[in-house]
Amino acid sequence: MISLILKNFLLSDRAGVFKPIANRVFFIGVFFHEFAHYGMCLAVGRIPKNISIEWWGGKYNNERNPRGSVEHKEVPSFLQSIVISFAPLYFSTWLIFGLWFGVIFTPFYDPIIKTIAVFVLLSLLLTAAPSSGDIGVISLSFRKDPKHSWYQIFLISFSILALWFFLVITQITFFLEVFYYLAIAGIYLVLRFSFIGLRKLVIRIDSYNYKKPQKVRFRRFTGRRYKPTKPWKKSE
Repeated sequence: MISLILKNFLLSDRAGVFKPIANRVFFIGVFFHEFAHYGMCLAVGRIPKNISIEWWGGKYNNERNPRGSVEHKEVPSFLQSIVISFAPLYFSTWLIFGLWFGVIFTPFYDPIIKTIAVFVLLSLLLTAAPSSGDIGVISLSFRKDPKHSWYQIFLISFSILALWFFLVITQITFFLEVFYYLAIAGIYLVLRFSFIGLRKLVIRIDSYNYKKPQKVRFRRFTGRRYKPTKPWKKSE
């Protein structure tokens, strides 16, 4: 919400003389925003087609309106689209807290470094929220394959519920929030590959012809035994 409020105010005419400064600060954040998308695409196994970052992106291409995009070779799945679209928000949050408590409010850095950290922090705040294009990719992915999208929603919901029951029963608490996401992802992958294996097993059983079973052939474990010729057969 803070990201959306700052973006709508500082990049509009209401900002007055601060708008040119906000545009330049916003342009720094666009780099991180798009590269967060790009890195998450690689992490989920979707190699992007290209990445573009523009400084002039107005209605007639003569306005200072920084923007960027990551083009996919093919439309990702619904769950992949959610992870990719919200990647800048997640990573920006960690960096904002890191700059706030690790650089700005620590006595170990010079004022120049702290000033640069403030501008970087502001750029991350301006570009942390998903854009309208990011939300559009999520909608497009869902409409491309609704059945598979609902299947992914079911799996991720069941993974969250299973982790919640496990933590309540065992009274385990993770000291970092990221471990909760990793645990949910692990449970999701286990369920996904378990269902895939179960589906292949059912298809294998269903394709077996029980009316005409195959003949079982026993293979000999030893070679052919030597049978000597009988004496009376030679005399004949």
